Amino acid sequence: MQFALAGASTIVITGRSITALEETKTIVQAATPSCTILPISADAIDETSVQQLFDRLPGIPDVLINNAGVSMSRTSIVDSSIDLWWSDWETNVKGLYLFTRSYLQALAGKPGIILNVSSSVSDMISPNLSSYATSKTAVNRFTEYIHAEHSKQGVCCIAFHPGGIAETAMGQAAPEQFRSRLYDTVNLAAGTAVYLSTPRAGFLAGRFVYSNWDMEQLEGMEDQIVSEDLLKSRIRLGEQLDNAVIPPKETKSA
Repeated sequence: MQFALAGASTIVITGRSITALEETKTIVQAATPSCTILPISADAIDETSVQQLFDRLPGIPDVLINNAGVSMSRTSIVDSSIDLWWSDWETNVKGLYLFTRSYLQALAGKPGIILNVSSSVSDMISPNLSSYATSKTAVNRFTEYIHAEHSKQGVCCIAFHPGGIAETAMGQAAPEQFRSRLYDTVNLAAGTAVYLSTPRAGFLAGRFVYSNWDMEQLEGMEDQIVSEDLLKSRIRLGEQLDNAVIPPKETKSA
């Protein structure tokens, strides 16, 4: 909705259920009749299905939002179902990879914008959510790789936590320990996505941010964020370990 209100001429929405997509189309076009909504059914974890979707597009999108996400495994690792545990990675990582790959191929070296929906749990240890949390950590790191490999062609890729939103399917199924934090809205997440797609947010490329942060305050920290390379996944070695690497011994030539 927020992209339509911001003036987007065409928005492609995708998912497995064409019925749900048509319902979304009706809601958005009722509010913004000038915006064309194209619902296309696709399976995010099927390579052929994803490529067929891109083949049907009327043009190359200015912005790709990777929003597909599930949290199916919610128990300890020892008690987990292999299929449920891995299904989180299939959707959250493989699906994002397939869409990103097809989009980058469609760009053919031209600029573009990729927004990856991550999660706050990507940066914390949350027992019984090992599959979901680690898959979102992978999303953050994958975002950094996209930036490293494609920023020179003008691709801006940012990962963001959409916030705790009670009315989404993920929010309604949230574990008990997170339910007190579900105070954000869909409009906040969508509005953040619009902001992140603008040149003002370019300094956040390759980084992970929260939708419920003060973006103007974040802009005021731009120099620090860039110079200290903040908002990226890192292992903290500490000063002593950082300088503890033993260089290889030089071998004498015969």
